[in-house]
Amino acid sequence: MSNKTPVIAGVADVPLVKGKVLNGENVMSIQANAALEALDSAGLTLADVDGLMVTGMWAVPGPGQLMSVTMAEYLGIQPTFHDCTNIGGSTFELFVARAALAIEAGQAETVLILYGSTQKSERSRNLAGRAPVFNMQYETPYGMPTPVGGYAMAMQRHMHEYGSTPETLAEIAVATRKWAKMNDNATSRDDLTIDEVMESPVISSPLRLRDCCLVT
Repeated sequence: MSNKTPVIAGVADVPLVKGKVLNGENVMSIQANAALEALDSAGLTLADVDGLMVTGMWAVPGPGQLMSVTMAEYLGIQPTFHDCTNIGGSTFELFVARAALAIEAGQAETVLILYGSTQKSERSRNLAGRAPVFNMQYETPYGMPTPVGGYAMAMQRHMHEYGSTPETLAEIAVATRKWAKMNDNATSRDDLTIDEVMESPVISSPLRLRDCCLVT
């Protein structure tokens, strides 16, 4: 076991134009750019990285299934600790916890966590976006939008179990927008109110347009 206390030493993002990556950029290059900037903000270089965690690189063409290996080759590094788990949008909270455990266990000293997606850019440029998912053949014919339909069912269950309401859910979108206003790279930085969320169209009950992710 290591006696070191894990810390988040650096963070970075890439510039967007109306929520889309810059022309000429791809899912690999945007991650590489973010990696270099994050390392620089921490006073580190790629040579210091011995752990790499990558997931959810949505693009057409995509990088394949072994994302951490692909990105390691792209960056020219040979980390001894890898992880390319994908549990959806909460993957990166999991990654932070796993990176901390790896450092405490002495498996790595500097862990780089990466994510990249050109999903929105690809969809608007050539109607591509995310590749088809196997179970869509069982859900799409019945009007189940992915992924919002799954989250809508989870919210329905939460409302049943705990008495939460659509207005309660709207508070999440409003709070998220307040954070977005502090981020120059955020897709939307305009004010958002609970009334505006509630007045937006229903996508998959009880989720409305303003409840949904601006990319997926």
